[in-house]
Amino acid sequence: MLDLLKSELTRRTLLYKAGFGLITLGIVPAIFKPSRSLAQAAKEPAMPPEKKLGWAVVGLGKFATQQIIPSFAECKRSKLVALVSGDRTKAEHYARQYGVNSKNIYNYQNYDTIRNNPEVDVIYIILPNGLHAEYSIRGAQAGKHIMCEKPMAVTVAECQAMIDAAKKAERKLMVAYRAQYEPFNLAAIQLAQSGKLGKLKSIVSDHGRNLDPKDPADRWRANKKLAGGGSVYDIGIYSLQATRYITGEEPVEISAIMYSTPNDPRFREVEENVNFPKAFS
Repeated sequence: MLDLLKSELTRRTLLYKAGFGLITLGIVPAIFKPSRSLAQAAKEPAMPPEKKLGWAVVGLGKFATQQIIPSFAECKRSKLVALVSGDRTKAEHYARQYGVNSKNIYNYQNYDTIRNNPEVDVIYIILPNGLHAEYSIRGAQAGKHIMCEKPMAVTVAECQAMIDAAKKAERKLMVAYRAQYEPFNLAAIQLAQSGKLGKLKSIVSDHGRNLDPKDPADRWRANKKLAGGGSVYDIGIYSLQATRYITGEEPVEISAIMYSTPNDPRFREVEENVNFPKAFS
């Protein structure tokens, strides 16, 4: 357990683990229980470049360009080989910076032609929530495995359509949740489900962030069509996910109270605050 707690897990490690996870897992379960320690995985040697899984990143927003794309340099089993963006100039800039061949730059109109690129094994969807389903489905139909940012989509129907498309194409679909792989969270899961704490009666989880309407990267979050919702779809899902993986159970009842500050222009379409108690069996 100490070795597990000492190891540090970041999104780089998520990409690294996904590099082999996508070729062995089906539609991933809600609760992932690794069969070996993260410390063991960290000791595995890097694969030669020609054997690494090739990834295409769809969407070049702040998260993609400041966190995900730079992390490929440290990946042992994955490499960045393609970019998809509506801004060709921006895509060319990052292609030069990270060694992506310019022939592997796509836009949203010719995205489907990625099926003809054997260098691309996996597509990572990093778009506003309301676009997750469309580009995941199109990617699967193009014959590629899919990693989709959270939340999976904005409706149950869209989520099911993504799953159906992946199954029909015989491709893998994974949602980029990472918290259940964090060493301290893995320890919490083990402790909570061991029975040593007795019967769990309450789990309290709070998340918050400032929505800056002046930041172009934040504007879509206030748009219901693109975001699906506000605080729940953005970060509240981490709380919901935590209660599920810590308990190993599914909720049987959920109630919610929503509140938005009157006349705050940021929350004309999406909720500002949500408190959602959950009951488990």
